[in-house]
Amino acid sequence: MSGNNSIEYYLSPRRRLDTLFAVHSTFSVLIGAIGFLFPSTASAFFLTENDREFRVARAILRPYCSLVLAQGFIIHRARKINDGEIKRAFVQAYFVCFLLSTMSLINEHSRRCQDIGNDCADCGIWMVYILSASVGIFWIRHSTNALSLSTKRYRKVAK
Repeated sequence: MSGNNSIEYYLSPRRRLDTLFAVHSTFSVLIGAIGFLFPSTASAFFLTENDREFRVARAILRPYCSLVLAQGFIIHRARKINDGEIKRAFVQAYFVCFLLSTMSLINEHSRRCQDIGNDCADCGIWMVYILSASVGIFWIRHSTNALSLSTKRYRKVAK
């Protein structure tokens, strides 16, 4: 397959960051909208023991999902920015965000598993997913071609 529809095109050094932003913004908008409109869908991920915990979880989940939805729109709009330094700042911020989220979730899950005396093998899948997102952001961050091409282009225009 040739042209602009092949996977090689979207993963090429010039398009890799735009592809990451497109995928990330799509999932952010989708997850944010579902979580905001239907907060009870989070029961697939979060277990509550009584009605009070459910209401507290819903009260926390809706504002969080609205932030996820909003940052999806921000990233979608940032795809049109030609300044590599701004895109680099986005990538660095997401790397820190995913890394700290991963560390906090691993910490909480390990404490919870110790409290209930379980090995929590089912939680391992989520840890691998979140850790993979962190590693993916790290890889994009240190992929010099993805960010340096747009930075060089911007610096030529600015001069």
